[in-house]
Amino acid sequence: MRNSAVSGLTVLLFASGIAFSQGTKLPIQQAIEAKYAVTKPTADHKDIVTAGAVIDLTKDNLIMYGVDSSVAANSTYKGGRFQSSGISKLQNWNNRFQKIGASNTSTNRTFVAGEKFWLIGVDVRDDGAVLEFLSDAISDVRYKAFVKYPFPNGTVPAPDVVMQEIGETIKAEPVEGAAKDDAKQPAPAAAAAAAPTPAMADIPPPPPPTDAPAAAPKSISLGQTKDEVAANFGQPTKIVKLPTKEIDYYPDMKVTFVKGKVSDVQ
Repeated sequence: MRNSAVSGLTVLLFASGIAFSQGTKLPIQQAIEAKYAVTKPTADHKDIVTAGAVIDLTKDNLIMYGVDSSVAANSTYKGGRFQSSGISKLQNWNNRFQKIGASNTSTNRTFVAGEKFWLIGVDVRDDGAVLEFLSDAISDVRYKAFVKYPFPNGTVPAPDVVMQEIGETIKAEPVEGAAKDDAKQPAPAAAAAAAPTPAMADIPPPPPPTDAPAAAPKSISLGQTKDEVAANFGQPTKIVKLPTKEIDYYPDMKVTFVKGKVSDVQ
């Protein structure tokens, strides 16, 4: 009987420890995702399904591997700099001495402050927060990396401590579409202060025109300018500007511009 009670207490304490750990990690994940809107990529990580915030790198020397690489690019941010970790540390060493094009050499690129990419995943673990980044296509190659921000002394710190450390390496650009949508909303005070419009007598509508021609269907084609697209479809709900292109989002389509002209419609 005594052994059963001890076993039950042990299970209870273990379950309580798990609940406490999860309870302290969840606010960190929520804080990260609130500040750095997560992007949803395709399953093969070669295109973007839903664009989140564009992320600006503020520290040099972040190594990322091509999405087709058999080795994941893992780095740890420690001591104010990125340090390769795990098997990618050995792979980086090998890449320095292998000939370009060798079969066991991974496609990699070193990103520096000022370059841009997306945040596609957040994983808050017991020993640190891991952020997954995906770049835009560079010479037809997208690059990906996992960056770990370790927790001090093996304990889960307060969210603001983690956010401060992450903020040393990246910042999020404001989403233009969201800012424009907010600007269209009238201020509550102004709406309340507006005087009611006096009622007016109904004016009968004019008679319909005889044999009015049907409106021409809206169309979009490759090579059109932004002004031509806007003339047919209006202003986009969201605009994402990248180093080599711009993506305009409409309710039922996504238009990619390169050098100010339509290059792709989805």
